[in-house]
Amino acid sequence: MKKIALSRRAMLGGTVATGIALVLWLNDEDTNPRLYAKDVQVLLHTAYQLFPHSKLGPGAVDLHISSYLGYVLQDERIMQEERRYLLKGAGWLEESAFEIYSKSFLTLDLDEREQVLRKISKKRWGERFIYRVLNYILEALLSAPVYGSNANEIGWKWLEHNPGFPQPTTKKEISYAL
Repeated sequence: MKKIALSRRAMLGGTVATGIALVLWLNDEDTNPRLYAKDVQVLLHTAYQLFPHSKLGPGAVDLHISSYLGYVLQDERIMQEERRYLLKGAGWLEESAFEIYSKSFLTLDLDEREQVLRKISKKRWGERFIYRVLNYILEALLSAPVYGSNANEIGWKWLEHNPGFPQPTTKKEISYAL
């Protein structure tokens, strides 16, 4: 029997993704997350691949992108179509991984994931999907920690960004004026 090594990062990502999927399943019937549990994991691993930790700065894991995307996927102020697109795009990415490597995106090594992302980036849906995931990563990088990302203001410190004041201290204090 072949042994499979499981990194802490993969285990943590899978655990967080499962938690997000469970919360979505309990809270949002419109998106039908029971169908998207694996797509949430693919979405997270896409973010990890697109914005890895390096000597130059924090990565998606450091920014707690899983918490931020969980918040985004539950936030009713975000258009339902946007939430669906993120999950469907992850599904399309998973299909592409199977077409190219006959394996799940989640089981590909880093180079194989990179190749799949490069290949889909040449398609209109792939370019749009990658753009949207990067957009949410940058939002997580610059958002107030109350949204679940940018813990200890790691993104602000890295960019030497002054976010301005006052900052929300709880989600209930966040005002959405139209």
